Amino acid sequence: MTATAANFRKDLYPFSGSYLSMDGVQLHYLDEGSGDVVIMLHGNPTWSFYYRNLILGLRGECRTIVPDHVGCGFSDKPDDSRYEYSLERRAKDVETLIEHLNIKGKITLIMHDWGGMIGMTYAARHPERIARLVLLNTAAFHLPEAKSLPPSLWVCRNTRLNNFLIRHSGLFCRLVMRWGCRGPMPDLVREGYLSPHNSGENRIAQLRFVQDIPLQPGDRSFALVTEVQEKLPIFRKIPTLILWGDKDFVFDQHFLDVWKKTLPEAEVHQFPDAGHLVLEDAGAEILPLIQDFFKRHPGE
Repeated sequence: MTATAANFRKDLYPFSGSYLSMDGVQLHYLDEGSGDVVIMLHGNPTWSFYYRNLILGLRGECRTIVPDHVGCGFSDKPDDSRYEYSLERRAKDVETLIEHLNIKGKITLIMHDWGGMIGMTYAARHPERIARLVLLNTAAFHLPEAKSLPPSLWVCRNTRLNNFLIRHSGLFCRLVMRWGCRGPMPDLVREGYLSPHNSGENRIAQLRFVQDIPLQPGDRSFALVTEVQEKLPIFRKIPTLILWGDKDFVFDQHFLDVWKKTLPEAEVHQFPDAGHLVLEDAGAEILPLIQDFFKRHPGE
């Protein structure tokens, strides 16, 4: 049975969620708590489930808004004729959701993996709306010069095997769950991540995310990433918290070094034994760090 918000285990994901229709495509999102607005943006191949414990920890003092990108989690999973799976469109989706919720004040962005590129695209276009930034093993710039695309992503992006590895077999999603943590992920948690993406039809977004990685000027999102990268220095005075798993097989020290150089006043905490899914490995340590950061840097 395909996972839905109605039948998903409430002990793992105790949220009801809402839907926003965008040209007939349903975007699922959580809107929990009240206070300063905090928007959490996930990456690939995760969904709002990734932030479940952070939502529970912050919703007593913040309004936490957490969408499932189209094609992920409990959002619709349309084919290419109904939705353009691109960075530009995903940033527009964030803007549409913010407008739909009639959010007028400043917001805090918490971003992981592709969520960083999506969120910082919105931020670069609306810097006056940004109160704080929290970065979790992510990027908002081109591949660092000293870094090459990991072989696993290269194979999934550039070969005829990509459709099989990501959509038909689901191997890509399963390997991220295995390689993304420092130890075996509990079966129920792994199933929580994978269940909304349980068929080739339901894994279209995971493939399109990988195919949209911009590596050269001819790639669809290359110019937009360049635009955002050039605007990053305007956020140097925005309170920024960087929480980094050092054992990430993609977003490694090369990416962290770029963030440190670009946002030199950012507060940085590294977790030597944590992997790509840093909230799974170090969530108990990260929550109080975020809460303390918010207290020291009140939102508006």
